[in-house]
Amino acid sequence: MKHRKTTKTIFGAIIIAFTLILPTLVHAQDSSTGRTAGSNLDMGDKSYKAMQRIRKYINKGEFDKAESRSKRIIRAEDRSKRTGLSKSDVYKDAYNTFCVSLTGQGKIDEAMEACNQSIEYSPKQWESLKSRATLYFMKQDFRKSLSDFTLALDYAPNNKAVSDVLKQNIGVVKSKIN
Repeated sequence: MKHRKTTKTIFGAIIIAFTLILPTLVHAQDSSTGRTAGSNLDMGDKSYKAMQRIRKYINKGEFDKAESRSKRIIRAEDRSKRTGLSKSDVYKDAYNTFCVSLTGQGKIDEAMEACNQSIEYSPKQWESLKSRATLYFMKQDFRKSLSDFTLALDYAPNNKAVSDVLKQNIGVVKSKIN
């Protein structure tokens, strides 16, 4: 009985986290390019359209489609690495959209791996840090969540809407620590 109550409490916390934080994960990003204003991807037309489509799926809550498309980009770039080419910006961003789509499906451990990969390729990418901070929050690791949200704010573009969302998230996490 006690185990069942604990499970319900944890599940309830995850639902609340999704309700409060997932919309900020998605809507603080520009759906036209997959990045917010001030951060541009150097993409060919095909890559641009692919990332645009992924963002539309995420914004509509069609996370399974966003996951599939993100994986497609990652696989295609992985095949090209045999040619000695370095990772493109779209490849790095595809890991973040992969993370967001897995998070939206509740696949927390897989999402964490994707976020970590994205951050490994782009350590100062605020969106990936924000995504991982959300995952840490969902796992109730509030100190790591606070650290990542704070870094995301440090690296975020000079955009009031983005800053406000990150500051709000930092406040929510701080309330869990105190």
